[in-house]
Amino acid sequence: MKLSDIKPGQKVSINGMLAEYQGIQKIKIPNFGKVEKRVFRRDETGDYLYYNLNDGSKTLKSEKIKLL
Repeated sequence: MKLSDIKPGQKVSINGMLAEYQGIQKIKIPNFGKVEKRVFRRDETGDYLYYNLNDGSKTLKSEKIKLL
């Protein structure tokens, strides 16, 4: 399964930490502008993890992501 196959709202485990996939969103990067990224929100801390759109072809196993 690839990173691009995950649906928004799905719960996953990234390196043993629970997270929820938020979908593709525009993110503001200081001194650069807005870019689209794949967004995961961690359950414990509420922090966000970002993956580039071209990471969508990577497998879940290679990124240490497990579906819950």
